[in-house]
Amino acid sequence: MNPIGKKWCRIALFNLLLVATAGVLLRLKILTPLTWLNHKYMLHAHSHFAFAGWVSLFLMAAMIGNLPEKYSKGYERILIAYTITAYGMLFSFPFQGYGAVSIFFSTLSVLVSWWFAIRLWKSISDENICPVIVSNTKWSLAFLILSAVGTFYLAWLMANKVDNPSLYFGAVYFYLHFQYNGWFFFSITALFLSRVSPAYRQKLKRPLQILALACIPAFFLSALWMRLPSWMYYTAGAAAIVQLFAFGQLLLLLVRDARNHIADKVVQTIWGLSLLALAIKFLLQSLSVFPSLSKYAFAYRPVVIGYLHLVLLGFVSLFQIGWLIKQGCLPSGNQKIPASVWAFITGFILTEGTLMAQGISSMFFVAIPHTNEMLLVAALFLFAGIAWMNRQVWWRTNNSL
Repeated sequence: MNPIGKKWCRIALFNLLLVATAGVLLRLKILTPLTWLNHKYMLHAHSHFAFAGWVSLFLMAAMIGNLPEKYSKGYERILIAYTITAYGMLFSFPFQGYGAVSIFFSTLSVLVSWWFAIRLWKSISDENICPVIVSNTKWSLAFLILSAVGTFYLAWLMANKVDNPSLYFGAVYFYLHFQYNGWFFFSITALFLSRVSPAYRQKLKRPLQILALACIPAFFLSALWMRLPSWMYYTAGAAAIVQLFAFGQLLLLLVRDARNHIADKVVQTIWGLSLLALAIKFLLQSLSVFPSLSKYAFAYRPVVIGYLHLVLLGFVSLFQIGWLIKQGCLPSGNQKIPASVWAFITGFILTEGTLMAQGISSMFFVAIPHTNEMLLVAALFLFAGIAWMNRQVWWRTNNSL
């Protein structure tokens, strides 16, 4: 990875520390008054900055890092602009929620992401890059652009004061679906493909093509809680079956052969955990076809939050941490997972386990004591692990200058 990509991946990791700080504050707010903190507003800041400042900025930087330096230098302005929009959201949402300033920066972040997508599309079309990597990259960029439809529709609903919660949630889930299942997933597969042999890329090509084609109709899986026409239910069911079949093929190929292409044992383990989270995500997504399970999933807040964190922390963040190790940004001495990463993994497992327990207990109208305290402990583990990783990454950077 070229120096520009490495630098901005490190900056994104620092942003993750700010995301974790906001997460700790949100957990504290539930347990203590913190009268100066508006929970709803801080939640908006936490989620928007997690998407822009951590995940998307990192993926952009990593993809740029794979380009020849003659191209990558021109992208720094885009990364600076995108970071400004991310910080604009981080510092405006806590004070006004969805207000003029936060909406301005949210809109600007979408426009900058389009700028990035259009430019990268052109760069990879001009370069002699493996077609499988190019196709996965272009799918990710197309879904990144498409996800913004949900954002702009939500803004239109708010501007026109449309009083229809179903439309609001529909717009949010549209955005989340194409971010999670489109932009995040296919940018990660493109990065992974760039680190394996050409022959292995060809083996993975077909299931990835099927997953890309099924991504658009699979959106209806996120809308089954609404009253939909019967053809949409059938489309959602067919998409779920196709995606599960294609992912099964992909999973088999990865479990059987990936270790032969990824020499670093630490990266193997971390990416293996990331793959496990992805497999659970696909299984849960497929189960949502059943109406009773779908209503349960969308009715209980802990279930929704648990699913979102399963993807963001489990699949995406663990892959990105593994990428930092593979690129030599984050040290892993003696071929062992760093203690900082173990702290992060512990926080993730505690978060998912507690949210799952909350969701199941809510279904049976049973209260489990001290779950909020447990979620605070989990948030502190995540914060400590991320802070430690930042120290390792930036200490290594300063000592290499």
